[in-house]
Amino acid sequence: MTQAREDLRLIEAIKGGNETAFAELVRKYQRQVANVIYLTLGLPDDVEDLTQEVFIRVHRSLPRFEYEASLFAWIYRIAVNISIDELRRRKIKKTLSIDYFSEAVLHREEKTRKSEGPSDHVLLEEKRVTIREAIDKLSPAHRVAIVLREYEGLSYGEIAETLNISPQAVKSRIFRAREELRKLLSNYFEERT
Repeated sequence: MTQAREDLRLIEAIKGGNETAFAELVRKYQRQVANVIYLTLGLPDDVEDLTQEVFIRVHRSLPRFEYEASLFAWIYRIAVNISIDELRRRKIKKTLSIDYFSEAVLHREEKTRKSEGPSDHVLLEEKRVTIREAIDKLSPAHRVAIVLREYEGLSYGEIAETLNISPQAVKSRIFRAREELRKLLSNYFEERT
């Protein structure tokens, strides 16, 4: 069964009053929602509460869900909007942390190495910190776009739908984010080549 069909089945069951189906929907998308919130806010303490708020809003809004839209993108849009609202509400410029993702990347890199000495581990940690610090310096709009594309693997269309902007605006944000990251990281990578 395709994801769209599975989502449609869940939506119909939920609209029919099946709370087990809603619990299944939460299990299906909870990790991705939590990741978006964490990456946007960089505040691990708030992830659980805001993830719960996303699914409360999903449950309330589901009767108005348009079947033409992707359920996945619709839920992400709610998560991003709640995260941005939280940023505005607190008037914070909290940095974006990618520790969760960089640990997975580092783990993959470590597995591909046949032998790793202590200096390799130090270099990997330095690389992770340097990349995180560079992403921290991006504007919230560019951070969200690059995180959804590079870490969540969303297509330009899905990001456009999620952020409620045009695909061209998504391309522009990602292009600018990548350009800015290139500039921010150029000295670091030049020193190591």
